[in-house]
Amino acid sequence: MRKCTQAGFTLIEITVVVILVGMVVSMAIVRLDSALPSTRTESAARQVLATLDLARTTAIGKAAPYEVVFDFREQRYGIRIPFDEEGRRIANKEDRQILSWMDLDEGVIMKSIYDPTGQRIDDGIYVLTFDPQGAATDLSLLLGLEEIDEYELTVRLLALTGIASVFQGRVEPEFLVENDF
Repeated sequence: MRKCTQAGFTLIEITVVVILVGMVVSMAIVRLDSALPSTRTESAARQVLATLDLARTTAIGKAAPYEVVFDFREQRYGIRIPFDEEGRRIANKEDRQILSWMDLDEGVIMKSIYDPTGQRIDDGIYVLTFDPQGAATDLSLLLGLEEIDEYELTVRLLALTGIASVFQGRVEPEFLVENDF
């Protein structure tokens, strides 16, 4: 008579292996953020690009100027809308509300903005206005990490088109002087 033996793993053994694999994967995911700090900065840059694009397209669509407000003290930014709850235009800029403040990802900071005159702003509030045609002033926003100085991204907005893009590293704008003509 043949004896039938079954080889394999018990349910308990499989459960223990699945739990151990899950623990290893969860620890790897938690450490991935600290191993790749650039992902936080890139994510923040994409969020700023999306906000700039939303303000630009809304300004065109509503035929009204929209502003993006950068607050260096609180390390946040938001879109200031020119209408009240009933849809009436608000003439006084100080009475306009911020649609919603957006905080940067943890550890990411706005280091500075270069305005069209070449002035470096790294404190207080900076307001960027998109006109009803979607144009704005030139802007270079430098994003970086609090704990690491080497990794920086520059969000660059071109004035005439209002189109923004991201560049690796610190990209300071080139300014025209009288001798350039």
